[in-house]
Amino acid sequence: MWIGYAVYGLAFAPWGLIAIVGQAIIVGSIFGVTGIPPTEAQAIRSKGDAYRDYQRRVSRFIPMPPKSRGSNA
Repeated sequence: MWIGYAVYGLAFAPWGLIAIVGQAIIVGSIFGVTGIPPTEAQAIRSKGDAYRDYQRRVSRFIPMPPKSRGSNA
């Protein structure tokens, strides 16, 4: 829903571009502060190598096709 507000704000350019600022802050906090890092740290503490293997196979935030087992990316 919060992405919808940014898209709606684009209709009112150039001032509507301000709507993107809030969305950028939300995405930045998910990726860097409150969402992914603490969750992954807890999963590594509780699951260990099984979770590290899962991280190598699955994309971080955006649903993507599974990575092949042979890739080192």
